[in-house]
Amino acid sequence: MSEYKLDIPGDINLSDYSSIHDYMGIIEKNDKFTITSKMNDPEEMKLLCEMLENNYFKVVTQGDQKNGEYYITSQRKR
Repeated sequence: MSEYKLDIPGDINLSDYSSIHDYMGIIEKNDKFTITSKMNDPEEMKLLCEMLENNYFKVVTQGDQKNGEYYITSQRKR
């Protein structure tokens, strides 16, 4: 099982969503994938979770960190 991490330095724009989708394509079954970002809009994180789930990822944990970053940890289901 491999672990992947993607750090986004602020709010997500349209090209970031495309990059995230491309990045998900290299992750294999049972691999762990963590996204971190200093987003201001919680709706963006909700959208990211839905995007992951629609691409066969299970969201394992999500939340805020003490440094102001928000994180989502997921695992590829198939």
